[in-house]
Amino acid sequence: MTWLRLDSVTKSFTKDDGTRFNALQDIALELKRDEHLIALIGPDGSGKSTLLKILAGHLTPDAGHYYLSLADRPVIASDIGYMSQTLGLYEDLSVGANLELFAQLRDLKIESEQLHQYLDQLLTQVGLIKFKDYAAGALSGGMKQKLALTCALSAQPKLLLLDEPTVGVDPISRRELWAIIHQYLARTNSYCIFSSLYLEEADVSARTLFIKDGRLIFSGTSTELKTQVQEQCFKLSLTAGHSYQQVARSLMCHLGHSTTLQDLCPRLGRIDLLTKPGTTQAALSRELTELLARAQPELTTHDYELTPRAPLLEDAYINLTAASAPSESAAPAPETTAPSAPQAPALGASGEVIIDVQGIKKQFGTFTAVHDSNFKVYRGEIFGLLGPNGAGKTTTFRMICALLNPSAGKILIEGMSLAHAKSSVRATIGYVAQKFCLYRNLTVKQNLKYFAQSYGLTGSYLKERMAVMVSTFHLEPYLNESAINLPFGVQRSLSMACALIHEPTILFLDEATSGADPTARRSFWAMIARLAAQGTTIIVTTHFMEEAEYCDRFLIQDQGQILILGRPDDICGRGDKRISIEEAFIHCIEERRSAQGGSHGKPSP
Repeated sequence: MTWLRLDSVTKSFTKDDGTRFNALQDIALELKRDEHLIALIGPDGSGKSTLLKILAGHLTPDAGHYYLSLADRPVIASDIGYMSQTLGLYEDLSVGANLELFAQLRDLKIESEQLHQYLDQLLTQVGLIKFKDYAAGALSGGMKQKLALTCALSAQPKLLLLDEPTVGVDPISRRELWAIIHQYLARTNSYCIFSSLYLEEADVSARTLFIKDGRLIFSGTSTELKTQVQEQCFKLSLTAGHSYQQVARSLMCHLGHSTTLQDLCPRLGRIDLLTKPGTTQAALSRELTELLARAQPELTTHDYELTPRAPLLEDAYINLTAASAPSESAAPAPETTAPSAPQAPALGASGEVIIDVQGIKKQFGTFTAVHDSNFKVYRGEIFGLLGPNGAGKTTTFRMICALLNPSAGKILIEGMSLAHAKSSVRATIGYVAQKFCLYRNLTVKQNLKYFAQSYGLTGSYLKERMAVMVSTFHLEPYLNESAINLPFGVQRSLSMACALIHEPTILFLDEATSGADPTARRSFWAMIARLAAQGTTIIVTTHFMEEAEYCDRFLIQDQGQILILGRPDDICGRGDKRISIEEAFIHCIEERRSAQGGSHGKPSP
């Protein structure tokens, strides 16, 4: 009655310094025939990718055995479709050539003419047929994900192994990808094991597997996992006139010192709380009274209501990872050197404009990536740029950071025009790029030192800033590891550390949490909240729509045009009903595309 059995599967690797570490330790598991969709979740570096590579036949375990029984015959290459985190596409080849190559490598037994018809049908189903002759490297991120998934499906596998198939993908593309997967499984009665950082995806699986430190610590339904934190979940609802984002950020700055709370986040106009095990509502209420009395502005018990709420899978995830997290999971941001850090101002005419974008436009040949964009960002504000893959967000970022010249328009940074003061402006900016862009062959320590020195840091101040960054981002275990060998989430942490080492007044984060698990994202946003309170201005793009709840304001952009700009309350309010930012995002994009006749534009350069 089982289609997969693992018996004490173990796998270890050797680090650069010669030491061994166990990626998987004694994994034992049985999956039943009626369990077709299996979710694999856990912190970065926990062993999820290693397990998928073993099942795909790309790695051999050091000890233990695994058994696959997918059909009434031995398993062959075409029985398994594998999609890695890196996608594995040949970017110089066309979309069609990539698909044909993967089908042939998987030994798909179809005659040549029928093969081309079949592959064209696949491309039509996923909406890529009109891009068949495009080079894969010219596609937007969402299109590349679709192509990689289609390549995994091309040999009609009986088992799909998908390693974070939707990471870095916008909500609309993510929904389209999952529609393809569900339709395939239903039509072929196949099986799928996938890893994901989007826990709502795991929530609909037949079984959820939680791996931490190479060990399987939970196997069951998501409902069973959520039940474990049923008594630990509360919501804080504020009375009219109080900003839930500002209150949440104030609480986040103190979370590391709380005796009752292990997590909080703004969501749907309220603040969701997760207590430490064994905490009573009365104890939580007493501590909140003290914490909110220190908020800006000060809140009394008349300004909020504390009530229980239904648990989310994210709550259970954070609860399970808390035991292995550093003692202060919400690590504080480094203190500024100024004697008194400014508080984030109230937005409006009295706020100090730090970034003023005036009618910028960017063209690549005949393709217009950004059309006449206008917006302002204020000191201490967290400002979000949202949009589908290929919407022009990264192009906008690069123009504001002086990495790309606009074709038209003007950008002022703290009153200085980028056209005339690029070098002085760059000294005030920290930038985390969408793609990993550090020095891969340098160690973590060498990367930090290089970036610090490139910003002019020397002597004791350089050592002090390196120590602060290492502590803040928990990089101690990796100091002598080459950047290329770091787990993906640790690479992101190193990128953040290098961007902040010179204490910039403006921080640009281009999908900085892509590839980070919920616990790591919480730690990241606790740091961002502290930086904003100290007066750092932050502009962020993200495909985790719930992260826009941290933003004072955000805009939604598509095909290079700003569709809407405002506060979460303004954009997501629907009378007495509040919709999620993801719902607002999808509605905004689909409404525009419907008016245009369903156009998705062309791949972003």
